[in-house]
Order: sequence, then C-alpha cells, then structure tokens
Amino acid sequence: MALEIPDWVTYPDEEWTRMTPAEAGLDAQKFEAFLAGLNIRGGEFGGEDHSGNQWGAVLTRGGYLVHEWGDKDYRHHTASVGKAFSWALIGFAIEDGLLDPDEPINKSWTGEGQLSHEHKYLDQGHHKNLTWRHIIGQKDKSEHYGGFAIELGLRWMNRESGVREVSSGVPDWAQWTGDPFYDLYAHAEPGTVGLYSSAGFWRLSQALTVVWDRDLKDVLDDRLFSKIGIRADSWDWLTGGYMKDQKYFYPTIPDSYTYLDPPYEINGNPVRSGPGWVVISASDLARFGHLNATQGNWN
Repeated sequence: MALEIPDWVTYPDEEWTRMTPAEAGLDAQKFEAFLAGLNIRGGEFGGEDHSGNQWGAVLTRGGYLVHEWGDKDYRHHTASVGKAFSWALIGFAIEDGLLDPDEPINKSWTGEGQLSHEHKYLDQGHHKNLTWRHIIGQKDKSEHYGGFAIELGLRWMNRESGVREVSSGVPDWAQWTGDPFYDLYAHAEPGTVGLYSSAGFWRLSQALTVVWDRDLKDVLDDRLFSKIGIRADSWDWLTGGYMKDQKYFYPTIPDSYTYLDPPYEINGNPVRSGPGWVVISASDLARFGHLNATQGNWN
C-alpha cells in the first residue's frame, strides 16, 4: 500500500524552512517545559570529547525544522549509520539487476586471494549459503543473520559484549581464538542465528564494492544524496583501511576495529565502512531521515 503523504509536507532546499512548535502541532507551553527539563550536550561514547559545541541535533517534522541544539551543521562521525546507507546501496543494486538478495554472495565475490585466510573465503564453510539478505539483516531488527559474531575487537578479545542479547560476549555457537582478525567469518549456518555484528557489515561493504566496482560514497552521491540536497563535500564515509589503524578512535575502547581485514581497496576503489563511521551533520542526516519517513518519496 502506497504511503499517502499529507499535502503540507515539504522538502528542504539548500536550507531547511523553519516551523514553530505550534505550527508543528505541538503544545507550545508543554514543549518549552519539555526543553527546560533536558540536559542536552554532546555525547561521550567511548571517551569522545564533544565540548565546545562540537555536536548538534535537530528536531524536524514533515520536512520543516522545528528545533535545533548545538551546531546543526557540525559534522561528526556517526557510529552505525553506515549500516543504514548499506541498505540503500543494496536497494539500488537490486534495482539495477546487479544482485539477487536471495542468491549466495559468492556468486558475485568469493574473496579468494584477497581475504586474509582461506576459511574466510565466501565459498568455504558456512559462507557457501550466505546470501545478501542474511548479511544485511531484517529491516525491523538490528540483528543480521550471517553468522558473524564480532561487534568490537576489544570486546571480542576480552570476551565482553555491548550487545544485550549476549552477556558473555561470545555466543555459544561461535568459535573463539581471542584474535578478532582471525575470527572474522561466519561461525554458524546463515539464517539460523541473529546477532548485531559490525564485523559482518565490513564483509558486506567489501562485497558491495565488488558488485558496484565503484567507490560506494560516489554511488550514494550520484544516486541519492545529490537528489535530496546533501552535497558531496559536506559528508564523508571513512574507509576500513583508515579505521584499522586508529587504535584510540574511541579513547576508552582501544583496538575497537582490529577485526578489519583486507582487502581495503578493490579494483582501485577504497572500501568504505559498512559498519559505520559516516561523517555527517545532524542537518544533513535529517534529510535522509525525512526520505525514510516518506518511504523514498522526494518532491
């Protein structure tokens, strides 16, 4: 059933059109009371420093800017936003006939001679039945079903986890050597277990780079962001090759991304990070949010 978009919904041009809380349908007095009770500041995940207005957030409705905190144009690296962008890239690839989401990924790429160990090749072990749909996950859940277990390298090494479903940090269906680099592979038959895994999305970004044979950032700029007002020079998507060397990217979680394995470049194209590390402002990210709210409609 097609989404019926109200006629008052708009789409931001270069700048957002502002709307008062009352115009947005909010009780102005209650909204002011709500704001007064908040302690809004920059996040501190993993020891990040966002003092000095190095942060921003926005509240929008129907394509209008209702309220902002901090600097709405401050570009910050976001954690798992890359996963959402990977969904868009898979959607475009399906639309272009570049992949079938229910076919094994190894029909497009096996990684032989490029991945660091033979047990990681996508035509070996559990990978033989690993499909795009398994590794991208379900749209209403945060888990993916590819059998990849690692979330962060340090937590894997310490048998810890930030994933609430796994208290020990190592699921009972996964093998553990203590080396996240070695252990980056499908530990279980795809489709049988669901788990939040950033590592699985790294493998996805490598495979998508092969399928597109382009820099994935360029694909998004061309097919999506240029259409909704996000300039190519206003955002970035850090590469896995860069992230693997950032021991203290999160100061209190060192070695977070030690699972990142080669290839970091394929056919001359840098491999962007499917797990995350998109550098973008709240103002621009809200455009992507608005596109989702309208189920892909824009003007």
